[in-house]
Amino acid sequence: MGLTKKDRRISIWIGITIGVTLSSILFRYAIQDKNERTAMRPGSYDSNLTAIGGLPFPKIPSSVRKVIPRGLVLYFENNFSITSEQNFARTDCWVIESGGALRSERLFILAEVDPQDRATFYRASELYLTAEDRISLETLERELPSEKFRILGQNRKTSEYILQTKEFEPRLLKDLLEMLPRTYRSIRQARLYPWSPPN
Repeated sequence: MGLTKKDRRISIWIGITIGVTLSSILFRYAIQDKNERTAMRPGSYDSNLTAIGGLPFPKIPSSVRKVIPRGLVLYFENNFSITSEQNFARTDCWVIESGGALRSERLFILAEVDPQDRATFYRASELYLTAEDRISLETLERELPSEKFRILGQNRKTSEYILQTKEFEPRLLKDLLEMLPRTYRSIRQARLYPWSPPN
């Protein structure tokens, strides 16, 4: 004895319902598992380990998390400041890769957080250079080693050149700011590139 037309329809709908339910449960489980693994990946805010070197860092300050809600902590320096010579005690220095949907939307951001949880932001991989008088872009490009630096352009308002560096660990950045004018005669001054979040 075979199934009637009505019984076949019912069994088909029961099969479809069971299949949709199971695939939905499996999909939710896969997403949850992916999110848990991502949260504990070195460099994520919840992992408390830097992405480079796997060094421990404290909880991300609220002033940084508010401005950069999703990011990857590359470097962390405790009691260290790139911008201040005197008041660096209890200042924390973070280098964070900001999250973006596209690769071009990602930035390396340097955040210095003082003891009052006030944060100052800079681009970690870019510096402003002031060239000596009558020094051209071509002269700068010839003088700077291309394996470490690249000049991206010039700020029209300040006439400073924008220098991209491949090394942006906080201690190396501080050394670079001091070393560039001493080592290269065509550079008068180097300073950090300020960054403010988009509105």
